[in-house]
Amino acid sequence: MADDTGGVAANGQPLSYRYGWYTTAVLMLAYTFSFLDRQILNLMVGPIKADLAITDVQFALLTGGAFGIFYTIMGLPIGWMADRYPRKWIISTGIALWSLMTALSGLTRTFPQLMLARIGVGVGEATLSPSAYSMLSDLFDKTRLPKAMSVYTVGIYIGAGLAMIIGGTVVGAIEKTPDIVVPLLGEMRSWHLVFIVVGLPGLLVALWVATLTEPVRRVRPADAADDQAAGFSLPRIWKFLASYPLMSVSLFLGSAMFSVMSYTDAWFPELFIRTWGWGAQQTGFVNGAASLIAGPLGMLAAGWWSSQMIQKGQGDACLRLTAYAAAGIALPAVLMPLMPNGYLMGVLLLPLKFFGGFTPVLIPTAIQMIAPAALRAQLGAVFMFTVGIVGVSLGPILPALLNDYVFRDENALRYSLSVASGIVAPIAFVLLFIGMKQFRRRLAEVEGASDA
Repeated sequence: MADDTGGVAANGQPLSYRYGWYTTAVLMLAYTFSFLDRQILNLMVGPIKADLAITDVQFALLTGGAFGIFYTIMGLPIGWMADRYPRKWIISTGIALWSLMTALSGLTRTFPQLMLARIGVGVGEATLSPSAYSMLSDLFDKTRLPKAMSVYTVGIYIGAGLAMIIGGTVVGAIEKTPDIVVPLLGEMRSWHLVFIVVGLPGLLVALWVATLTEPVRRVRPADAADDQAAGFSLPRIWKFLASYPLMSVSLFLGSAMFSVMSYTDAWFPELFIRTWGWGAQQTGFVNGAASLIAGPLGMLAAGWWSSQMIQKGQGDACLRLTAYAAAGIALPAVLMPLMPNGYLMGVLLLPLKFFGGFTPVLIPTAIQMIAPAALRAQLGAVFMFTVGIVGVSLGPILPALLNDYVFRDENALRYSLSVASGIVAPIAFVLLFIGMKQFRRRLAEVEGASDA
């Protein structure tokens, strides 16, 4: 199949780019619900800590550790499945699972129970991105793929923004009557009801995804030697990564370090609450507005800019722009928590969200551009694995560790966040830049085989 054509359905009928964009929009909606279910927890730090009698580190385990570890570990076998089985069914099943587990979070009464429910959310969400990356790479050529990825990943910030705005409104309203008796469920706190309200609608999205047409997988000439029926094999994945060690460091470890700064946003709503005494509704609106405005702008800018650069022959555009974004995010990430008032903090959230939107668009696109066909979803899962272990887990946990064990003051959260970003930003930039030459070499190999 030529690189300038759209996808093909299993029955041999061509799939237009219009249908590709429709599929992208549906997957974006699924990603929106994914982040809505994930981020809603961050607005309820105070009530959950008080009811379950837990520390900042324990809360960080709920939003980062427990979720992140299982989200990443399950991504590898799910990536293998997505390289061989219909991806729409994998995604649909995953959406149903994470939606039910989010609703189940509203029935928990202890820290271990809530931890298990959040693990279930992580396992369900692990199905989405590796499968979506693979589907999109079969629906779009290399010049359109960054734009499609940018539209898909906009769901991150739409979901996060809606979680903050809607969640803040709901939390603020329900907090006025915090103890509610629900038939069959008994007495429930406000945060219990929020989980149930945001979790159950995801079941409708699961049904919608199940109606999508599964595209036939693109196989490039460079992939001819790959055994498409090969089973999941960590040595096989490792062999590819070890063939391009600096490129692999940049794509996986560099992007993971960058994502640490993005995932510290788990503490942003609580930062406004602890530092300035804001309520859930006010902090939800400010954080949500920043996510809804700057995040999508950053993602769409990354997709458009990288596509333009690729059309002009700059094949390393995705990796190069990510490195530039790591440099751009450093100063606002360090300064934002130290601002003298909440409104200036809110202003500096805008560049944080803008540059944070580059990595989820550009690195998965770069991986799809250089991955063998039989490893596309699996390498996407490796990206999820490294981002999950380092970013999703360390992003919330690093500031909590600094807060609990270095500053030893709950109200020092602003300093913990600033120090964490100051440590991570320069490391991310260096790691992203060192693999540029090998990335260009691998891309030349792929394109050279395709032109042969």
